[in-house]
Amino acid sequence: MRFDIKNKPDYTSLHVVLDAGDKVVTESGAMMGMTPGIQLETNMQGGLLGAAKRALGGESLFLNTYTGTAPGQRLDIAPAMPGDMEHLPMRGPAVMVQSGSFCACTPGVTVDTKWGGARSFFGGEGLFMLRCHGQGDLWIASYGAIHAVDVTGSYTVDTSHIVAFEETLSFTVRPVGGMKSLILSKEGLVCNFTGTGRLWVQTRSGPALASFLHPFRRVKPKRQ
Repeated sequence: MRFDIKNKPDYTSLHVVLDAGDKVVTESGAMMGMTPGIQLETNMQGGLLGAAKRALGGESLFLNTYTGTAPGQRLDIAPAMPGDMEHLPMRGPAVMVQSGSFCACTPGVTVDTKWGGARSFFGGEGLFMLRCHGQGDLWIASYGAIHAVDVTGSYTVDTSHIVAFEETLSFTVRPVGGMKSLILSKEGLVCNFTGTGRLWVQTRSGPALASFLHPFRRVKPKRQ
Protein backbone atom coordinates (compact mmCIF):
# COMPACT_ATOMS: atom_id res chain seq x y z
CA MET A 1 0.00 0.00 0.00
CA ARG A 2 1.22 3.50 -0.86
CA PHE A 3 -0.32 6.87 -0.04
CA ASP A 4 0.12 10.55 -0.71
CA ILE A 5 -1.33 13.57 1.09
CA LYS A 6 -2.08 16.42 -1.31
CA ASN A 7 -3.50 19.96 -1.29
CA LYS A 8 -2.04 20.83 2.12
CA PRO A 9 -2.88 22.69 4.28
CA ASP A 10 -6.21 24.23 3.24
CA TYR A 11 -8.24 21.51 1.51
CA THR A 12 -6.10 18.44 2.13
CA SER A 13 -6.96 15.04 0.67
CA LEU A 14 -5.54 11.54 1.09
CA HIS A 15 -4.80 9.36 -1.95
CA VAL A 16 -4.11 5.67 -1.33
CA VAL A 17 -2.92 3.04 -3.84
CA LEU A 18 -4.12 -0.41 -2.79
CA ASP A 19 -2.80 -3.77 -3.86
CA ALA A 20 -4.78 -7.00 -3.55
CA GLY A 21 -5.66 -7.58 0.11
CA ASP A 22 -4.75 -4.09 1.32
CA LYS A 23 -7.39 -2.52 3.57
CA VAL A 24 -8.19 1.01 4.71
CA VAL A 25 -10.82 1.85 7.32
CA THR A 26 -12.45 5.28 7.03
CA GLU A 27 -15.01 7.41 8.79
CA SER A 28 -18.44 7.22 7.18
CA GLY A 29 -18.70 9.60 4.21
CA ALA A 30 -14.95 10.19 3.79
CA MET A 31 -14.61 8.54 0.36
CA MET A 32 -14.11 11.10 -2.43
CA GLY A 33 -13.55 8.64 -5.30
CA MET A 34 -12.12 5.23 -6.17
CA THR A 35 -11.29 2.99 -9.09
CA PRO A 36 -13.68 0.12 -9.94
CA GLY A 37 -13.14 -3.19 -8.23
CA ILE A 38 -12.41 -2.00 -4.70
CA GLN A 39 -14.63 -3.83 -2.24
CA LEU A 40 -16.57 -1.79 0.31
CA GLU A 41 -17.89 -3.19 3.57
CA THR A 42 -19.75 -1.09 6.13
CA ASN A 43 -20.05 -2.37 9.68
CA MET A 44 -19.97 -1.49 13.35
CA GLN A 45 -16.37 -2.39 14.13
CA GLY A 46 -15.96 -3.67 17.65
CA GLY A 47 -19.59 -4.76 17.66
CA LEU A 48 -22.52 -2.79 19.04
CA LEU A 49 -20.65 -1.84 22.20
CA GLY A 50 -17.60 -0.54 20.32
CA ALA A 51 -19.79 1.41 17.89
CA ALA A 52 -21.80 2.91 20.74
CA LYS A 53 -18.61 4.01 22.47
CA ARG A 54 -17.38 5.70 19.28
CA ALA A 55 -20.72 7.49 18.98
CA LEU A 56 -20.21 8.85 22.51
CA GLY A 57 -16.93 10.25 21.20
CA GLY A 58 -18.80 12.15 18.49
CA GLU A 59 -18.06 9.73 15.63
CA SER A 60 -20.31 7.70 13.35
CA LEU A 61 -21.69 4.34 14.48
CA PHE A 62 -20.41 2.82 11.25
CA LEU A 63 -16.98 2.61 9.66
CA ASN A 64 -16.23 1.76 6.03
CA THR A 65 -13.56 -0.78 5.10
CA TYR A 66 -12.13 -0.59 1.57
CA THR A 67 -10.27 -3.68 0.32
CA GLY A 68 -8.08 -3.83 -2.78
CA THR A 69 -8.73 -6.72 -5.17
CA ALA A 70 -5.99 -6.04 -7.73
CA PRO A 71 -2.67 -4.15 -7.87
CA GLY A 72 -2.70 -0.38 -8.29
CA GLN A 73 -6.27 0.44 -7.27
CA ARG A 74 -6.80 4.02 -6.09
CA LEU A 75 -8.86 5.29 -3.18
CA ASP A 76 -9.29 9.05 -2.62
CA ILE A 77 -10.35 10.28 0.81
CA ALA A 78 -11.36 13.77 1.98
CA PRO A 79 -12.27 14.83 5.54
CA ALA A 80 -15.39 16.83 6.25
CA MET A 81 -13.54 19.89 7.53
CA PRO A 82 -11.58 22.32 5.33
CA GLY A 83 -8.05 22.03 6.61
CA ASP A 84 -5.07 19.76 7.03
CA MET A 85 -4.33 16.06 7.42
CA GLU A 86 -1.46 14.28 9.13
CA HIS A 87 -0.17 10.71 8.91
CA LEU A 88 0.69 9.11 12.25
CA PRO A 89 2.61 5.80 12.03
CA MET A 90 1.30 3.92 15.06
CA ARG A 91 4.23 2.07 16.60
CA GLY A 92 4.34 3.44 20.12
CA PRO A 93 1.94 4.98 22.63
CA ALA A 94 -1.79 5.35 22.06
CA VAL A 95 -3.01 8.66 20.63
CA MET A 96 -6.01 10.54 21.98
CA VAL A 97 -7.95 12.25 19.19
CA GLN A 98 -10.57 14.97 19.51
CA SER A 99 -14.08 14.39 18.20
CA GLY A 100 -14.28 14.85 14.43
CA SER A 101 -10.54 14.55 13.75
CA PHE A 102 -10.36 10.82 12.98
CA CYS A 103 -10.26 10.27 9.22
CA ALA A 104 -8.82 6.83 8.36
CA CYS A 105 -6.58 4.02 9.56
CA THR A 106 -5.34 0.57 8.61
CA PRO A 107 -6.98 -2.45 10.30
CA GLY A 108 -4.13 -2.86 12.81
CA VAL A 109 -5.22 0.35 14.54
CA THR A 110 -8.12 0.12 16.99
CA VAL A 111 -10.34 3.18 17.34
CA ASP A 112 -11.87 3.08 20.79
CA THR A 113 -13.37 5.63 23.18
CA LYS A 114 -11.99 6.65 26.54
CA TRP A 115 -13.69 8.51 29.36
CA GLY A 116 -11.97 11.87 29.61
CA GLY A 117 -13.68 12.99 32.79
CA ALA A 118 -15.33 16.32 33.52
CA ARG A 119 -12.06 18.14 32.83
CA SER A 120 -12.28 17.21 29.14
CA PHE A 121 -15.91 18.35 29.01
CA PHE A 122 -15.08 21.76 30.44
CA GLY A 123 -12.10 21.87 28.09
CA GLY A 124 -14.46 21.68 25.12
CA GLU A 125 -13.43 18.16 24.11
CA GLY A 126 -16.53 16.34 25.37
CA LEU A 127 -16.70 13.72 28.11
CA PHE A 128 -15.35 11.05 25.75
CA MET A 129 -12.33 11.16 23.45
CA LEU A 130 -11.20 8.73 20.77
CA ARG A 131 -8.31 6.47 21.78
CA CYS A 132 -6.36 5.09 18.81
CA HIS A 133 -3.86 2.34 19.53
CA GLY A 134 -2.20 -0.65 17.89
CA GLN A 135 0.17 -1.16 14.97
CA GLY A 136 -0.45 0.47 11.61
CA ASP A 137 -1.23 3.82 10.03
CA LEU A 138 -3.55 6.54 11.32
CA TRP A 139 -4.64 9.70 9.48
CA ILE A 140 -6.11 12.62 11.41
CA ALA A 141 -7.73 15.80 10.10
CA SER A 142 -8.10 19.34 11.41
CA TYR A 143 -9.71 22.70 10.80
CA GLY A 144 -6.70 24.75 9.70
CA ALA A 145 -3.13 23.52 9.37
CA ILE A 146 -1.70 20.94 11.79
CA HIS A 147 1.34 21.83 13.85
CA ALA A 148 3.18 19.21 15.94
CA VAL A 149 4.66 20.15 19.31
CA ASP A 150 7.09 17.86 21.12
CA VAL A 151 6.39 18.43 24.80
CA THR A 152 9.11 17.91 27.38
CA GLY A 153 7.98 19.25 30.71
CA SER A 154 4.88 21.35 30.10
CA TYR A 155 3.06 23.22 27.35
CA THR A 156 -0.19 25.20 27.37
CA VAL A 157 -2.65 25.33 24.46
CA ASP A 158 -6.12 26.77 23.92
CA THR A 159 -8.68 23.97 24.19
CA SER A 160 -10.24 24.74 20.80
CA HIS A 161 -6.90 24.17 19.03
CA ILE A 162 -6.26 20.61 20.23
CA VAL A 163 -6.31 17.91 17.54
CA ALA A 164 -4.58 14.95 19.19
CA PHE A 165 -1.93 14.03 21.75
CA GLU A 166 0.01 10.99 22.82
CA GLU A 167 -1.33 9.22 25.88
CA THR A 168 2.00 9.70 27.64
CA LEU A 169 0.93 13.31 28.24
CA SER A 170 -1.40 14.25 31.07
CA PHE A 171 -3.40 17.48 31.14
CA THR A 172 -5.38 19.80 33.35
CA VAL A 173 -7.90 22.43 32.26
CA ARG A 174 -7.74 25.93 33.72
CA PRO A 175 -8.46 29.57 32.85
CA VAL A 176 -5.61 31.30 31.02
CA GLY A 177 -5.42 33.80 33.89
CA GLY A 178 -7.73 34.95 36.66
CA MET A 179 -11.46 35.48 36.31
CA LYS A 180 -10.90 38.94 34.84
CA SER A 181 -8.69 37.49 32.10
CA LEU A 182 -11.19 34.69 31.47
CA ILE A 183 -13.97 37.23 30.83
CA LEU A 184 -12.06 40.00 29.04
CA SER A 185 -9.18 38.34 27.19
CA LYS A 186 -11.40 36.15 24.97
CA GLU A 187 -8.88 33.35 25.50
CA GLY A 188 -11.26 31.11 27.43
CA LEU A 189 -9.95 27.87 28.91
CA VAL A 190 -6.59 26.28 28.22
CA CYS A 191 -5.10 22.81 28.63
CA ASN A 192 -1.81 22.51 30.44
CA PHE A 193 -0.04 19.38 29.17
CA THR A 194 2.73 17.83 31.24
CA GLY A 195 5.10 14.94 30.63
CA THR A 196 6.91 13.82 27.51
CA GLY A 197 5.14 13.20 24.23
CA ARG A 198 3.83 14.73 21.03
CA LEU A 199 0.86 17.08 20.74
CA TRP A 200 -0.86 18.09 17.50
CA VAL A 201 -2.63 21.46 17.35
CA GLN A 202 -4.67 23.16 14.63
CA THR A 203 -4.01 26.72 13.51
CA ARG A 204 -7.68 27.68 13.38
CA SER A 205 -10.49 27.49 15.93
CA GLY A 206 -14.09 26.55 15.22
CA PRO A 207 -15.52 28.63 18.10
CA ALA A 208 -13.44 31.63 16.98
CA LEU A 209 -14.89 31.33 13.46
CA ALA A 210 -18.42 31.12 14.86
CA SER A 211 -17.79 34.24 16.95
CA PHE A 212 -16.44 36.09 13.90
CA LEU A 213 -19.47 35.17 11.76
CA HIS A 214 -22.10 35.85 14.42
CA PRO A 215 -22.50 39.62 13.69
CA PHE A 216 -23.20 38.81 10.03
CA ARG A 217 -26.12 36.48 10.68
CA ARG A 218 -29.38 37.38 9.04
CA VAL A 219 -31.92 37.95 11.79
CA LYS A 220 -35.59 37.58 10.94
CA PRO A 221 -37.64 40.67 11.91
CA LYS A 222 -40.02 40.16 14.79
CA ARG A 223 -43.66 39.78 13.90
CA GLN A 224 -45.85 42.63 15.02
